[in-house]
Amino acid sequence: MLDLKLREEFRGKKLKGTMVDFTNRQGTGALDKSAEEFLNITYPSVDLLKLVEALQPRKARPVVIIGSRGQGKSHLMAALAHMYKDPSATDNWLNSWAGQLHRDDLTNLALNRDVEVITESLHQHNYTFLWDLLFDKHPEGKYIRGKWEGQGESKSEVPGTSLFLEMFQKKPTVLILDEFQTWYEGLTNTKQHPRRNWAFNFIQILSEIAEGNPELLTLVLSVREGDSDAAQQVYRINPVRIDFKGPEAKRDRQKLLLYRIFENRIQIPEVDIEDLITSHIDEFYRLYHIPGSEQERHKDEFVHSWPFSPLLMQLLDDQVLIATQTQETRDLLRILVDVFKDAGERSPILTAADFSIIEEKSGVASLLDSVANQIHRDLRSKALRNFEAVKEAVEGTTQKVPNLGTILSSLWIRSLSLENMAGARPAEIQLDITRSEPIDDNLFSVELEAIKENSFNIHQKGDRLVFLNEENPQAKLMAHAKNDKLFNEGQDVEHLAQEIRYVLGGSEANSSLGRVIVLKKNWQSNPWSDVDEKDRPESWDNRIPHVVIPKGTVKVKELGIWLKEKISKHRNTIRFILAKETLEPVFYDKGLLVLARAVYLAKQWKNADANYSALHVKYQKELRDQLKVRFNRYAVLDTWNFGNPDQCEFEINSHKAEGDRIVPAIHEKIKTDLFLAEDFEDLVLEAAKRNDSFATVLDQLKEPMGGGNPCIPWLGENEAKEHIVRLCARGKIEINIAGRELLSSRPGESEDAAWNRMKGKIGTGRTLEETLIHEPDSTVSSGGGQTEDDTAPTTSGDYTGSTTGGSGVSKGESGGITPGGLFGGGTGTKPKTPFSSDTTSSLSLLGKLESWGITPGAKVSNVKISIENLTGAQLQELIKKLPDGVSYGLNLEKEG
Repeated sequence: MLDLKLREEFRGKKLKGTMVDFTNRQGTGALDKSAEEFLNITYPSVDLLKLVEALQPRKARPVVIIGSRGQGKSHLMAALAHMYKDPSATDNWLNSWAGQLHRDDLTNLALNRDVEVITESLHQHNYTFLWDLLFDKHPEGKYIRGKWEGQGESKSEVPGTSLFLEMFQKKPTVLILDEFQTWYEGLTNTKQHPRRNWAFNFIQILSEIAEGNPELLTLVLSVREGDSDAAQQVYRINPVRIDFKGPEAKRDRQKLLLYRIFENRIQIPEVDIEDLITSHIDEFYRLYHIPGSEQERHKDEFVHSWPFSPLLMQLLDDQVLIATQTQETRDLLRILVDVFKDAGERSPILTAADFSIIEEKSGVASLLDSVANQIHRDLRSKALRNFEAVKEAVEGTTQKVPNLGTILSSLWIRSLSLENMAGARPAEIQLDITRSEPIDDNLFSVELEAIKENSFNIHQKGDRLVFLNEENPQAKLMAHAKNDKLFNEGQDVEHLAQEIRYVLGGSEANSSLGRVIVLKKNWQSNPWSDVDEKDRPESWDNRIPHVVIPKGTVKVKELGIWLKEKISKHRNTIRFILAKETLEPVFYDKGLLVLARAVYLAKQWKNADANYSALHVKYQKELRDQLKVRFNRYAVLDTWNFGNPDQCEFEINSHKAEGDRIVPAIHEKIKTDLFLAEDFEDLVLEAAKRNDSFATVLDQLKEPMGGGNPCIPWLGENEAKEHIVRLCARGKIEINIAGRELLSSRPGESEDAAWNRMKGKIGTGRTLEETLIHEPDSTVSSGGGQTEDDTAPTTSGDYTGSTTGGSGVSKGESGGITPGGLFGGGTGTKPKTPFSSDTTSSLSLLGKLESWGITPGAKVSNVKISIENLTGAQLQELIKKLPDGVSYGLNLEKEG
């Protein structure tokens, strides 16, 4: 194709990324190259020239470059940095383009020389404070840093204007900050670390210097959104705004793309291009009924957009890509490179028909990578099924379909357009498949009719043909799923919420570890109106509530206000699950809603038609696979501010988990990264001084800490109780269990031994209110309770057990020990502590002895064991095993 050559970076089998890094470890960043090399791949676009014109000496103004990802902001900034660093290469570049574009005014453009150029991609988060960037990279930075830090107690939190005026007077500076919004929005703004406030103050200082002293400081930064908080910081000094918008910028982008893709496109004579595509242009005039007065203008468009048809460029730009989630210029560049690599040698001009549905290496792959809508991906598989179906149908017949692949390819890509423009007129398809020779109208009509007759997805919509899905269960299901009117009662939102809860909560929506509550569209104004009663705060139990916020870009102040207004108690127990910041609110994500609707409908219809059972499985898996990775962050309360809830502070982190592993991962992250055992211990020891109950301590932990103190993360009731008992096992506190038992460590006892003895003894419910925590060796009473070593009733000295469940204490006895049991013994003169056990097994009795401290060397007396039923053989066996040297008495009743 006229020896047209791709740039070297696009010639490999795998297209390299087109994202611009200023520098990288591989040394392939934009600023790692020489100015001559980088400017050689840079087209003097309208936006770039506007940028240079705004920075002319003695009249420079700060510049804000506004544009979403992939529009070329970083490339512009890198080019600007090279221009400042290498004026000679810049002059050569401008002079060269002045001749090619016939614009002598380009030779008059110039930038300040002998300046320090500082560039930084802030999305890499190498710097928390911008002044550190200047201190590190400016030649006078070390001196100014020392001067600031040497101010002692009078040192301000943000370096002042005078310091940087002094710095820039010694060496004028150009400061280029890419992804300023990403950096700014990632700053914390807590009471302890108001970093966003400091950044606000400092960028204001730089802006004012750049406005008032343009000879000292040139400030250029980029943001994604012009109405963001980050952009507003600079707007106050009326900067030049470059926003990649307007018809002139749009036309200019086509020239930029061609120059960026091909190394020699600009050198190919226009007359050679015109000769190559004459047949195609003539067919365009004929099929599109172009009047003679407009033909010259259209011919220029075809020549200037070559090797791509201007109709293809318009189709991609205005219809296909705008209907999908793409990164605009970056994605379009990848798509065009791939289609040229596949079809550039065989087609004099590239059209929609060159996006071959049957060639894996065509531009289809890049296009589908850029298309976020699963329905569009499915449409290609349907086009392939149509291709095979038509081939099978015409095989062995007189019907001929020599252009089957290109016709279906053209129709497929045109069917990806916006709904009211989807599909193509036959004339548009005929032009798409026209190469060096015209196609006979009659033959084309016959071929197209044969394809329509034997295809199950091509539909006639007025004068247009379009691929649709209505001929099979899947098509019907998706057609219904896309119909908003069928879901006026919110069934799709409800089902999507159920799927989210299932994905995050596992096989049971409310697991033992935590309860998952999915808030819906009214999560800020009226969150509980459309949530099941069992998921409302008044119905919550001891499971940790995990509240799913449906909004991706939720702000910290929104969480604080919500927590105050919508939760009345136990605010510290709540964990928020947040979606990826780049995503739109989950219940406004049309792709997710359509999937949820498909799952909902397929479940309803599968009993009537077995085809929908498989579709239910398919779309449910697809939906759940997307939901598993959608919620990548969590937030927990850090500092509470009831009076000003918008100033509450939260810990927001990534949990690095998916699906039903998210809740356990959040718990583990909080326990290992945020929970401080020292803070917990301090709170419990203070409670012990007050002799608080277990319930009081747990309630205190469930509420935020007051006075601006950091909250102690809530780990759940069981873990909180375990931590408290651990403190008891270490001898830090004692626990009086409802007056029935006193837990305390024993002299010489290890922590583990004490823990094993104590664990599992703390009850629930009302018992927690009656269980007191106090300091060791203090005297605490709760309902006349006794210590652990004083648990038996003093009215009876007889302690009995039973192999079959007899009574615990012998009745009718008081004030002493009645001799004559199976095991008898005299009373000693030393004080005796009575113990008693309810009926239990012999193994449990051994455990009781251990818990009572009865070791092999301990002396015991007045031992009675009551046994209700034995056989003679069992009794004889028992007596044979009695130890020697001890006297025994025996009373029994023989039956019969």
